[in-house]
Amino acid sequence: MRHLPSDITFHHLRFDPDQLERWVALLSPEEAKRAAEFPRTKRREEFVLGRAAARLMLAERIGTNPVDVGLEVAEGGAVDVVGMDLHISIAHSGSHAIAAAAPRMLGVDIEGIRARHAGLADFMLHPDEHGLIDAMPLDTERSHILCWTLKEATLKAMRTGLRVSPKKLRLDVDLASERATVHVDGHVDSNVDCGATWTAYFEEWDGYYVAIAFEEGRPS
Repeated sequence: MRHLPSDITFHHLRFDPDQLERWVALLSPEEAKRAAEFPRTKRREEFVLGRAAARLMLAERIGTNPVDVGLEVAEGGAVDVVGMDLHISIAHSGSHAIAAAAPRMLGVDIEGIRARHAGLADFMLHPDEHGLIDAMPLDTERSHILCWTLKEATLKAMRTGLRVSPKKLRLDVDLASERATVHVDGHVDSNVDCGATWTAYFEEWDGYYVAIAFEEGRPS
């Protein structure tokens, strides 16, 4: 992804059944056990793909073997890197998974560009964003999915997920530079320092929108 700060790295994987056994071998015993417990094959493959992307990325970043990368699930479901001052985020959609890491809070999301629930706009749009949707030279479906991807990445960077309504986030989107500024309304979560403004870069990859959000000027 272009334009990202140099301290942010990411790794993208696309599902390949011929590589599945190799990716499973990268998991920790706890991750392998968790993967095996998923009743749906698709969900199991998504989990493996996301954790493999994270381990391959971190191994290259810190110069170690992927199986030696320590990952643990934090409160709220986020993933932490054990013993390192790094934040990590993992996302998957369809046959794709992406993991990103940095010494600052960040979040990543990937979403297929396809028809969604008719109520998505009412669920996610800030009151001031309806004009943004009208102004973007995209069809409504693409505009909604782009906004959703940017907001989901930011909520993951905030480590709140949907405990904070996406309607509390207001976007300014620059399609030409593939960059968005995300403004957070007030004190949206009394237990989390959500920050006031986040930056997100985005791209379209083969029918998907991908976004990485981070807080400018606030590395950990």
